[in-house]
Amino acid sequence: MNADERLRRLAGRAREDSPPPTDVADRVVRVLTTRPPAAVSMPERTWMWMAGLSVAAAAAVGIMAIPFYEMWNDPFTEVVKTISWVIQ
Repeated sequence: MNADERLRRLAGRAREDSPPPTDVADRVVRVLTTRPPAAVSMPERTWMWMAGLSVAAAAAVGIMAIPFYEMWNDPFTEVVKTISWVIQ
């Protein structure tokens, strides 16, 4: 018996299975309606500000790094242009 046949038999068994008889909708709705929404606490707010500032700093560094990447990549581009007749 090869792997394909084993997978087909396993898929056939899985199609015969029925889902368990559970109903969670009432419990979920009850939990959502009875608990008040949690307010953001002060430590969480501090972490959110730090994350926002970190993203802003990373974006600024990324934008400033583009010209340096182009300067670093220029010698490679020159070599490729020089030997491009070989590739054709």
